[in-house]
Amino acid sequence: MDITHIEHQTAPRLEQDIHNFFTQVRFGSPIPPMTHDEHIQKIIEQTAQVLLVYFREWNELMFHHRDSDCSFWVTQFRNAYFTVLQQIDSRRYYFNPTAKHTAKWLAEHVLNKLKLLFATTGFHEALNQCNEQYEKRVDHLRELYSEVSKLSVDAPDLKFYLSYPVGTELLQSVDQVIQSFRAFEKKLTSLPWFRAQVIFSYYHLIRDSTRNCYVIRFYLTFQKVFYSNDIDYSVDLLRLWQDATYGMGILLQIPDEETQHSNGNPFGFDPDGLFNFPEPKNPLDDLGDLPDTVTSVNEQMNKICIATRGFKIFNGKKW
Repeated sequence: MDITHIEHQTAPRLEQDIHNFFTQVRFGSPIPPMTHDEHIQKIIEQTAQVLLVYFREWNELMFHHRDSDCSFWVTQFRNAYFTVLQQIDSRRYYFNPTAKHTAKWLAEHVLNKLKLLFATTGFHEALNQCNEQYEKRVDHLRELYSEVSKLSVDAPDLKFYLSYPVGTELLQSVDQVIQSFRAFEKKLTSLPWFRAQVIFSYYHLIRDSTRNCYVIRFYLTFQKVFYSNDIDYSVDLLRLWQDATYGMGILLQIPDEETQHSNGNPFGFDPDGLFNFPEPKNPLDDLGDLPDTVTSVNEQMNKICIATRGFKIFNGKKW
């Protein structure tokens, strides 16, 4: 098992399972003659069995990404995990099963901690605040883009897909992708034409679930008066992206939406997911395709659940 499997498969799976656990504990009701306590205990036991199927994977996730930013439900699990781990040894960062403290013991104790947390009013307040902050950030980016649109009516938007070739998936952890993207952005913003012509930039880190590979939707909005159809801006972007990725970076060529089947999708997302065709043509479209809440699991296995601390999965900037 490699670290990219943890990022692309294990973390989204854990996000979904803990959200399901919350939903059952919060909204489920016992069927008589079962008592409420018996009902909750049954949910804990059933969820523990679900978690034990991939115990090794999420146990390694907790260690490898203890300092990463994680999605909402994975973060709740991680907090409970290290709280339980402290009961064994306050200096531990990794759980090794023993005859006394088995994997089943760990899973059930973590779920019990989460059960107590989910029952508090403070948790629901934290959940609501988290979603409100997310909504405000999305609205703020919409406003920024709208402001720019007023400065240059019908401003051209160019869209690029920064990614990696087939066969290099196992070499690209999310930390490496983000490090490369930061280096790419820094070099790009120093180019003369960027400073003179670009009035807004926007990116969104997504996943190609067919290849388990990262893709960055990257948009540049130009001052219409200075934009030139005679310049191939992709040449500079490809060169800088390759420089930042040790020569491995590519610009994906995505066919026009009109050429695809009705349920076509360049990244293999679930037909009922959020990233189906038509692919967003500009930052406003992309923002409109985002989930309504940050705690949503509607993206299913395509939700990015691990990122470098401090990095925003999507963001835009007015220049």
